[in-house]
Amino acid sequence: MIMVTELSILIPIFNDDASRLVDAVYRQAQAIEGLRYEIVVFDDGSTDEAMIALNRSLERYSCCRYVRAEHSKCRAAMRNKMSSVGRYEWHLMIDARLTLVYDDFLKRYINSDVLPGEVVCGGVCVCGGADEATLYCQNLRFRYEKYEETTHSTAERTRNPYNAFRTTNFFYHRTVLQRVAYDERIIGYGYEDVMLGKCLQRAGVRVLHIDNPVAYTSFESNARYLEKLEEALRTLHEFAPELIDYSPLLRAIHKLNSCCLLWALRCLHKLFGTSVRKLLSGSHPKLFILKIYKLGYYASLG
Repeated sequence: MIMVTELSILIPIFNDDASRLVDAVYRQAQAIEGLRYEIVVFDDGSTDEAMIALNRSLERYSCCRYVRAEHSKCRAAMRNKMSSVGRYEWHLMIDARLTLVYDDFLKRYINSDVLPGEVVCGGVCVCGGADEATLYCQNLRFRYEKYEETTHSTAERTRNPYNAFRTTNFFYHRTVLQRVAYDERIIGYGYEDVMLGKCLQRAGVRVLHIDNPVAYTSFESNARYLEKLEEALRTLHEFAPELIDYSPLLRAIHKLNSCCLLWALRCLHKLFGTSVRKLLSGSHPKLFILKIYKLGYYASLG
């Protein structure tokens, strides 16, 4: 068993408030005897002056650094830069908008029996708190993530470790991303983590999955979620030949095409796509309509 005695906790931000997450990881790190650690709040060129000041003030925590960089051309480039500033041998990346679920979150990673050259993923879940029933009815992102929660279980992720790889929170030796970096060809939103999972598999890097989720607790509007989804689908379309084995949507598109039904889906989206999008942006979105919309939008890309 490898003894992890030093850790760089890397938190990427862009106009995000990292204070709650920093406080949580700081308290846990302080409680681990003998752990040398740093918390790096990596600001990818934020434009909100109030957020910049708030996140800079987090340096009041011992071992916390606020690093401000020029805005990167893409999320992949930002994460590569962020990983390069970590001082210690072991790194943990956590998205700033997520919430720790377990009080022993850091210990679960440190005690995960990971070896240098391997990666550990903890998974994600969703938590709507007192508003969960309302969110399920009205918020598309919450409803989708809640529906997908069973696929994020440790058992399911372990069955397909590379396909299930996500970078919302993951733990690795610093040499891993020095060897297999994020693919900076992906300029648009989405799929940079899926591509990294593929590259890790190709490089023979073992990916382990454990029960150590972080929780989504804030959710964008339906309209904003659809904008991000559409951008991600355009990214997927650009890299489809490389990601065919890593995307359920691409597999569905392939089946429709083999059945000569893709043209019909394209036509339906052209006729009804705007109306369906308006329905999904409303206060009572339906998941099965979202699935149809995603297929139609992708098919319309040509």
